[in-house]
Amino acid sequence: MRKSQPMLSIIIINYKDEENTNHFVRNELCKIKTPHIVVIVNNSSSEESNIKLTNGLDAEIITRIDNLVNRNKYLYVISQPENLGFAKANNLGVIFSDRHFDINHVLFSNSDIHILQEEVVEELIKKIDSQTEISLIGPKVLGLDGKNQSPEPYISFWLKHILLKIFSPVIPKKIKTRVFKLDYSELANEGFHYKIMGSFFIVKLKDFIECGMMDTNTFLYAEELILSERLKKINRYCYYYPRVTVLHEHSQTISRILPQYKSDLLQFKSECYFYRTYKNLSYLTLVLGWIAYYFNEILKRTISK
Repeated sequence: MRKSQPMLSIIIINYKDEENTNHFVRNELCKIKTPHIVVIVNNSSSEESNIKLTNGLDAEIITRIDNLVNRNKYLYVISQPENLGFAKANNLGVIFSDRHFDINHVLFSNSDIHILQEEVVEELIKKIDSQTEISLIGPKVLGLDGKNQSPEPYISFWLKHILLKIFSPVIPKKIKTRVFKLDYSELANEGFHYKIMGSFFIVKLKDFIECGMMDTNTFLYAEELILSERLKKINRYCYYYPRVTVLHEHSQTISRILPQYKSDLLQFKSECYFYRTYKNLSYLTLVLGWIAYYFNEILKRTISK
């Protein structure tokens, strides 16, 4: 028998960052008034890491998602010995939530988010339910530098990964900003946009499942781009709602996990997969993209010396 509440599932992916994840659950998610559960997918888990994650919290550790002993807990930690990456782990959290609870909405959040206004989630849910076409919604996401990180427009592979990589040093700043829309996030108004920042967003569970959820062929990066394309196929879209704001410590979190050059390479590989799979990018253009990528890497190292 399924429980009638809560109506919101909050999915968090943990990877060897138990202290910060536990701190996020304790100090940030307590601001959310909407009835909810928290599901942490603990990638590369161990008994020790599970204990750290659940320390002082009303939690249950899940080793098999089809087995749930107690539906009255606040926090569920799915112990996953392998590192599933971002997409697979998020899908696992959603499957668990849908299987055992009556969930209408899912909040995907990084653990490096600070909720600046207590009504953020409530306002986002109210707005996403106001229009059928809105399937995914995100707030204004500010970085530590004060710059807005969301939303973003669609940019072709040619512009983003070939022209910009090769000619970036010689393109005047004004032209670069105008052509590549580098100031898009700062100027964006409330409404439908192509890409919403993946660090903190809400989706309607029904639409998320119908569109096929996240693409498990990716490990990290490009999830937002792919999800946007998958939702478009069922006539659902992404909405930017800047009336509420969160703070995102993006650079600090990624740098703890991967060195910058590895992070850049992984992001490029993921985006190549996106453009090839969802935008029918030709193999020739893909090869040119790889040439431009390594040209840009050599250029950056030359300049830094």
